[in-house]
Amino acid sequence: MKYRRWLLLALVTFPVGILAAAAWSAHLGRQRWSRRTSPLIFAWRNFRWRRPKIENQLDSPLLITNPRYYSFMSIGSGIGGELRFDIVNRSEKLVHSYACRHYSPDTGGNGAYGSHPEGGLPPGQLREDSIATHFYHDRTLTIDFTQFADGATWLSNAPEATVKPKGLSVGAKAAATYLLKVLEQDGLQTVIEALPRIHADVIGPFGRAADPDLGVFGFYSGVTNIVVRVQDANKEGGRERVEAVLRSFTGS
Repeated sequence: MKYRRWLLLALVTFPVGILAAAAWSAHLGRQRWSRRTSPLIFAWRNFRWRRPKIENQLDSPLLITNPRYYSFMSIGSGIGGELRFDIVNRSEKLVHSYACRHYSPDTGGNGAYGSHPEGGLPPGQLREDSIATHFYHDRTLTIDFTQFADGATWLSNAPEATVKPKGLSVGAKAAATYLLKVLEQDGLQTVIEALPRIHADVIGPFGRAADPDLGVFGFYSGVTNIVVRVQDANKEGGRERVEAVLRSFTGS
């Protein structure tokens, strides 16, 4: 009789546990991958994959922390995974944008991306980032570049960094030269209107086509840096301040 009670209890609790786990998995899937088109997504924390290494340089204003893998399965769409982690602003300034890189002994584990959080990342705050990880690779995460809301920058000294000082300088000079010409011909308002599309007007080497001395995102980040500096200068002192900033990069 005693064993029957235990058997009955097991028969009841086991299906309940399965249903509860499935419900939680579906909830997690909706919460984290709600933008996907599948009507039903099951997701779970993947503890089988070893957590990635983190390379945080001592002077970096951004800290990578709390990496964790997730797997998900969507009905009618297949399976996949993501590596999620937190980016912490440990500086005393508002961060405008940054570049993050992940590298691995396996070719498939290498990659990088740039991020511009809406409204920036305030001091002492964190935000969650992620990269797709459909297959496991022995990855290392690191920050290559940080740009503050006032245009000041921090660059990694890693040889493989995606943003190099030379690339930042070349891109900034090209953008400043272009905008200074616009300012002299058409005025400040036209300069401000040109900022959102500047990457279409000032095109330089990008990605694998870029000189290794520039970094794959170097020129692009330099152009963006001028956009940030012009926006900040316009708030501080209008046309006079904007012109001074542009000339400081063109050498004129």
